[in-house]
Amino acid sequence: MLRSPSSVRLTPSWQDPRLLEQAWSLPVARQYAPLLSQSFTSVCGPTSVANVLRSMKVRTRRNPFRRLGLRPMSLDQVSAEAQAVVPEPWRVTSVRPKSVDAFREELRRSNEDDWRFIINFSRAPLFGRGGGHHSPLGGYLEGEDLAFVLDVNAGFGPWLVSADRLFDAMSTTADWATGLTRGLVRFERDSDTRKRP
Repeated sequence: MLRSPSSVRLTPSWQDPRLLEQAWSLPVARQYAPLLSQSFTSVCGPTSVANVLRSMKVRTRRNPFRRLGLRPMSLDQVSAEAQAVVPEPWRVTSVRPKSVDAFREELRRSNEDDWRFIINFSRAPLFGRGGGHHSPLGGYLEGEDLAFVLDVNAGFGPWLVSADRLFDAMSTTADWATGLTRGLVRFERDSDTRKRP
């Protein structure tokens, strides 16, 4: 269900300097600096995967895929092509949380080093206009219930948004023929190789 049509740019937390500083200090978010922006050679899907790979200390170009980086991609296409370039022992899956509470569970994992996420969302429920977009999630400020979106479009830059607003934007239909919604590309380090405390 879409809530407010007003732009999230009008919310106090959108790019609040204090909250952004707090978000950039999250354990996984630090691994993304500096963030690559999409360019004339690579749009949001490939560029988001490139940022995830760089957060894993993998050297890569803006388009790490074997195919052209200038094409619209679905959530499942990004997942499948990311699996082909992600290092062992990482695995990649598409996830479509069914509720905002299930989404918050994924957001909590985004702060853990064994997980990475790319979110596929529609800009329209967040900004009042715009189409589908992919960007990495930098983490979750749980006390404030804010997701940290590392927007690969330099015109937006990193921003913060409430979990329920982002869930609405992610839950939009991406493919009218199949009825599939947008969702998350989840990168998970194999449990057998996770670091032990």
